[in-house]
Amino acid sequence: MKRLALIILLLPVPVLAQDNQVTNCQLGDAVRVIEVVYPQATALPCEVQYNKDGATNVLWRASAEAGYCEKKAAEFAEKQRGWGWSCMAVAAGNTQADTENQPEN
Repeated sequence: MKRLALIILLLPVPVLAQDNQVTNCQLGDAVRVIEVVYPQATALPCEVQYNKDGATNVLWRASAEAGYCEKKAAEFAEKQRGWGWSCMAVAAGNTQADTENQPEN
């Protein structure tokens, strides 16, 4: 048992489970979702998905550079803010309806 605990502690962080990162952007009644998705529940590979009007597109993917997807998603959210959208990070399990009544940034 001690060996297992030691092995887990020595594993690099990317091997541990990774939750998706979700940012909702709203302008009036319109909502856009920027999501960093981890298909294998690890930091890599990852992809940035963008949901607009019910259609989801993959904007970026990474399999070798940790932090790339998170950086691109943050930059894209900032670009949305520049266009007048209010963007807020939310827990991955929250739905669009859960975030529509939250205060805007």
